[in-house]
Amino acid sequence: MAATLAGLRIGVVGGDLRVLHFIPSLLALGARLYGVGVERLPSILDILHCDLERTVRECHALILPMQGCDETGAVNSNFGHEPTSLLGDYSAPGLLVLSGVAGQKLRELARLYAWTLVEIGDDDELAYLNAVPTAEGAVRLAQELTQKTIHQSKAMVLGLGRCGTILAHLLKNMGAETYVFARQHSDLARAVALGFIKVPEAELSQTFSRMDLVFNTVPALIVGRDLLQAANPKVTIVDIASKPGGIDYVAAAELQRKAVLAPGLPGKCVPESAGQILGAVLPRLIVENIAKER
Repeated sequence: MAATLAGLRIGVVGGDLRVLHFIPSLLALGARLYGVGVERLPSILDILHCDLERTVRECHALILPMQGCDETGAVNSNFGHEPTSLLGDYSAPGLLVLSGVAGQKLRELARLYAWTLVEIGDDDELAYLNAVPTAEGAVRLAQELTQKTIHQSKAMVLGLGRCGTILAHLLKNMGAETYVFARQHSDLARAVALGFIKVPEAELSQTFSRMDLVFNTVPALIVGRDLLQAANPKVTIVDIASKPGGIDYVAAAELQRKAVLAPGLPGKCVPESAGQILGAVLPRLIVENIAKER
């Protein structure tokens, strides 16, 4: 049974199309919702539209987009006339602020305002559920970029975490010859057990050069100039790691290798499903982390 949100005031600040599909879940559980930078949301949604100052002052929690804010403190929205700036006098000790990821700027602001910042992208339940729309979105993007089927392609997944595992399964089930690179021996053993072709670090360059498709899930530089130089000139690389990704994009451009950083795929490709996932997980995260005394 979902956690009740009765009596809680929750601010929704910006966001993409997923907002449309998680707001009804929060309302159904009794939350009172405030909206900042979402003034173009359908009026059927029972939200009090107001500024950030009032929202911070009156709410128990804020929900930011999965990408948080940019380096200037701006929060983007599909439903606002302009981005919402987090710069100002928004001190609120103990205010729970939920964001998918938190970059340096958001962390700085959270410390300045004494917010309780929670990166919900680290939550196991959300990460596993989100891995499915992320993997499907990555495959869809690869097909759009190549105009080819996945079937009979040589595809490599870099990293065998939650998303990498789902993505490798999807590629294999679609008929790709599926390779998995990992540094840990346990991950390589798991790749073999799951029916993938393991790629240890010593064999990465040689194997990379034969790939038609490469999907990176590792949030650290892993595909540098040397690998790009060795790559098939027609390779397509889809980077689904959080910004700045794991590819040397300057080298990729110079070498004319097709490499695309693609964050936020669930919200772009399947916002209804991705929003419903958030609607199922957010109530628990709010109740677990909220400061009840606010």
